[in-house]
Amino acid sequence: MVDLDPDTKENIARALWMSEYTPESIPPDVMNRLGDAKNNRTAFGERMRRRLADLLANPERFTPDYTDRYTMLCNHARELSAHQAYAMTGLLGQDSVRGYQELPPQIAFTFPDDDRPQFPYQVGWHFFVGTASDVHGREFGIQFMFWSYSLLPPDMARSEGLSDVENQVAEVHLAVTPAGDRHYRPRPVLVAGTTGLIQFTEKPYEYAIGKNTITSLDGDSFFPVRLQAWGIDDREDVPVEIAVDITLHQTKGYVLNGDEGLAPSCGGVGTLYYSVPNLRIQPEESWLSIDGTRIPLTSGKFWYDHQWGTGFIPSGSPRSDVLRAVGLFNEQNPGGWDWMEIQFDDETEIALSSLHTNDKRAFYSRTGAEPPGTMAAGAKGLYIRQDGEYEPINAGIRVTDWVRSVVADGPYLATDTWYPNRMEVTVQENAVPDEKKHFVMVPIVTTGQQGFFAAGPQYSEGAVIIESADGKRMGVGFLESTGYVDARRQSLLLAGLPDADEMVRLVSPPAVPDSMKAEAMALLKEPENVSKLMEELAKCKGL
Repeated sequence: MVDLDPDTKENIARALWMSEYTPESIPPDVMNRLGDAKNNRTAFGERMRRRLADLLANPERFTPDYTDRYTMLCNHARELSAHQAYAMTGLLGQDSVRGYQELPPQIAFTFPDDDRPQFPYQVGWHFFVGTASDVHGREFGIQFMFWSYSLLPPDMARSEGLSDVENQVAEVHLAVTPAGDRHYRPRPVLVAGTTGLIQFTEKPYEYAIGKNTITSLDGDSFFPVRLQAWGIDDREDVPVEIAVDITLHQTKGYVLNGDEGLAPSCGGVGTLYYSVPNLRIQPEESWLSIDGTRIPLTSGKFWYDHQWGTGFIPSGSPRSDVLRAVGLFNEQNPGGWDWMEIQFDDETEIALSSLHTNDKRAFYSRTGAEPPGTMAAGAKGLYIRQDGEYEPINAGIRVTDWVRSVVADGPYLATDTWYPNRMEVTVQENAVPDEKKHFVMVPIVTTGQQGFFAAGPQYSEGAVIIESADGKRMGVGFLESTGYVDARRQSLLLAGLPDADEMVRLVSPPAVPDSMKAEAMALLKEPENVSKLMEELAKCKGL
């Protein structure tokens, strides 16, 4: 008899495309893995307590004191589901990056080898978004993402008898949005590698989370690639099943974001990040379904991102003493961003990212009946020409309309938070033709396009139409917004913890004592450390 909690049962069932957990319908090898000692609540709790004990026993210099937080978490980690362990991991401090694969100061990517999941790092994701059409010209926004997270640093995982795959938890994100209708989005499916439901093979390339798959159709290349996913949207009174089976072929090469793919890399933390724009649907092999109605797709443009790294979630501190020391004197930005991909009808593209900053805090975590006013910010990104060549650009963005998220979904609570809904963009570089320097991103639905990560944070991700200032259609794209919600209470609840004010305080950034700042200042005044700091900063890329 396999004893699983209701949340775990639901996630396993939905990973296997089942509306309910039915043991007799689950493959015997998976049932055996579900009953394995590595996969029970006691094991997840023990591994978390060992992780916390290691952090408590090895505090880092010039890092805030997390003793109270880690002691509290340890007291609550007697037994944990995989979901609770994952949410609790997101509540760790900046020192939690220690032991994961560090970011290099430079990298030479190799494709398709680097398209594989990078499990030794802390986090990574394979992300596809695009707009597809059917024979009647109806348009559908589609999001498909595999998100993976290493619960333990790799060496610690191996000491616990876990392989790289067993050390993962992985999420499936799926959304389908018919233009003019509403946003259909199942809540994220989350499974642990100890269930046997996360699988990866290189030749042929197949990455599977249950029955959801990313499969290469060419042994020597990542593309063409087939995406298959299924889920149930439970947001309204009547559940709606959705599914996609899409084959995409490549028309342009890989695009390296940030500084040659380092986005950023500083002191061993950051992300590696590349994209492939203008992927095209293979019409005879692509379809989606909504509520049992299968819709063949005749055309579509998609965008692929692969990004992975260490110190991204939770935010991590550099692996260098001098970088941590100087960081004590810098005000921390709030986290989050607005990301835009624009695919013009003339086969050129733009990607932009606007990182959240302290001077815009008035626009974040806004709730209530009244939306924020117009938000103006800067953005950086790339302009990609028809031949695939690309160059960096700067732009200004203006959020002129907002949409409030009132969606609750199972364990994920409604946030009542305002998100960007209409974005005006002005590109500043002459490399971009005048007719594409000013455009507007208009959502294909009015209902909002928000979802949740299984660890608690909410985000907005949805298809848009690209229009000129006078309303002329110019292309399609996607608008993504993160960091608009304070997720601390939600994450506490998902970790199986009370969301009392004292608990929120414990998982908030601790104050840095004056004595630590004085020690850091003394270190930074030493000539040899000034030189070391300059050397470390010179290696930082993509900031």
